[in-house]
Amino acid sequence: MLNLAVVKALVTDLVSRATNDVSVPESGTLARNSRIIWVVIAAMAVTTIIGYWSAGLLFAWVTFKTIALCALPCLAVSWYYQRLRPDPYIGFATEVFAQLLLALTLGAALSYPLATTGFPYCDALLDSADKWMGLDWRAYLHFINDTPLLSTITHLAYNSMLFQLVVLFIVLVPTSRFVRLQQFVLANALGLCIALAVFTFVPAGGIYGFLQIAHSEYLNVSPIMTTDQKIYLDALRSGEHMLIDEMSGLITFPSFHTAWAIFFAWAFYPVKRLRAAAILLNLVVLAATPVQGAHYFIDLVGGAIVAAISIYGAVRLTRAAHRTRPVVAQPCPQDDAVSGTLIA
Repeated sequence: MLNLAVVKALVTDLVSRATNDVSVPESGTLARNSRIIWVVIAAMAVTTIIGYWSAGLLFAWVTFKTIALCALPCLAVSWYYQRLRPDPYIGFATEVFAQLLLALTLGAALSYPLATTGFPYCDALLDSADKWMGLDWRAYLHFINDTPLLSTITHLAYNSMLFQLVVLFIVLVPTSRFVRLQQFVLANALGLCIALAVFTFVPAGGIYGFLQIAHSEYLNVSPIMTTDQKIYLDALRSGEHMLIDEMSGLITFPSFHTAWAIFFAWAFYPVKRLRAAAILLNLVVLAATPVQGAHYFIDLVGGAIVAAISIYGAVRLTRAAHRTRPVVAQPCPQDDAVSGTLIA
């Protein structure tokens, strides 16, 4: 049985080492960054409402309640620890988590009305791009499928995003890397906006359906979407599917999973003890994306470009001149050490 004291010591050591040369931004900087994120989220919300109204789609209240039950408590806790009992760690973490949840939810929701616009499917174009690069998608699928260990590793890596998100908050919040976490959230929001705009004009039914991949060809692989992706898109276009009661990924090009992997690798980069592991894990995520995520290889190129633009935009928008002051590494800050809070 794992000794809890050993786990606590390892976590304390990690946090203490990661706090070296870290400074806490002034409250005005964090407040400004937070307002920028909320503006982007508000724009996404307005666009989503207009999109559903114009497309005649309905959003299931059950889904809305699930999101509200997660986001609203976080915002309430954030308000309490920012206004009534100032604690930058709790107040900041809960607000940023709520912002990320809302941005990702709105991005997924907005893909549905955009899917009804009816632009021609671009699978042939995307497949031609893969062939132009000299890449054989079917051969790559067979290579992964015929190697059970690779199938398992790629499956676990592709589905590691929630785990990475938890670790990211655990590491960045105690080490006072508040701006980095804000930039991560803003990059996600901006990346979704860009990916959705491209998806509108470059829709695709998915590579499994386009190449007519038989189930016998991927018995050891568990892709998130196969031939049912085009069926779902066609139902949205024809008006057969009007009630959105559960959300899944509809975007083929560019691959947002690719962008997400790059976002995580970039967000972890300042933490030296996790840098190599984060880069390695997300390289595996990228390798898994074509097969486990049902993407063309060119989708990864598009996702990488989206990530680069989004990170650049997030950094530029949050790089206001500000003063910082050093802080002593305190994995568990006391109330009197954080009074006069430094959070938006």
